Amino acid sequence: MRMGLMTAGVLLGMGGASWLAGQSSHAAEGAAAVQPEQTAAALDRHPVVALTFDDLPAAGSLPPGENRSKIAMALSGELKVLHLEGTYGFVNAVRLENDPDAQQALHIWVEAGMNIGSHTWSHISLTDNTAEAYEKEIALNEPALAQYAGAHDWHWFRYPFLWEGETLEKRHAVRAYLKEHGYRVAQVTLDFEDYAWNDAYARCVAKSDTTAIEWLKQSYLDTAAEYIRLGREEEDIAFGHEIPNVMLLHATAFTTLMLPDLVEQLRKEGFRFAALPEVERDPAYELDPDAALKYGGTLPDQFMDARKLPYPAFKPKPFEKMKSLCQ
Repeated sequence: MRMGLMTAGVLLGMGGASWLAGQSSHAAEGAAAVQPEQTAAALDRHPVVALTFDDLPAAGSLPPGENRSKIAMALSGELKVLHLEGTYGFVNAVRLENDPDAQQALHIWVEAGMNIGSHTWSHISLTDNTAEAYEKEIALNEPALAQYAGAHDWHWFRYPFLWEGETLEKRHAVRAYLKEHGYRVAQVTLDFEDYAWNDAYARCVAKSDTTAIEWLKQSYLDTAAEYIRLGREEEDIAFGHEIPNVMLLHATAFTTLMLPDLVEQLRKEGFRFAALPEVERDPAYELDPDAALKYGGTLPDQFMDARKLPYPAFKPKPFEKMKSLCQ
């Protein structure tokens, strides 16, 4: 099971601190664990990953001197340099309302050759709402997607918080709605909660605390490495082999800063990069754990929990230290 950085379902203020509390995070401490050496040998020497970005066009707090357009320009520019045009970003159109900066940011993203998909209109929680209310949010998001995407395919859907329904009735209803309306689910296999570093980064920039910022950078990369390993080992346990990966990132100021280093780290681990539609042609993405899971999680998480499989050992994320930095 994966639970959130803060109390599950709490959405923080939409104008400042990240509204992503409740996104996925392992809660397997104390559970039976498989030691890393038991699965490491089975991992692919040349893994594949598609990078994806949630919460466009306005993810997380802004450090002093930044705005949404600058972040979109920098992030899309980095992706183009890396030859990753066509990368998908998942949009909450509520952020476009009465915000010219956010509107310009989304234009920049699309005009740079990137794609967009749906993340519901307001980042709604399926756990805290009815299936009918959730479906209305999906529909409400569509006019903006059609307007900004133009001829590009925007019929990809990413569940906010990776929560797909704490009852089978909700899970089945929303999945049926998505299928009926031509959506594919943009599943995730790798997630290290990258958004969690952004608020501390914004505070530390405001205080010009370079020492703290260097610690944030290193801990971001260390945690990414740990949870990428964990996600890959989960795949081996859940599916019997590693599958092509989808990594969940967020279009925050800090992930934008760190993306070149993260990509370099992935390449050193043997990863090659592919587009989301290519990766999700793998048959594993047609599988459905068909389980009522309150906290959802990545695709391998869901199969691990549905089958009550033991998680590999892992190190906790440094959330407490990040909360205390530059306060």
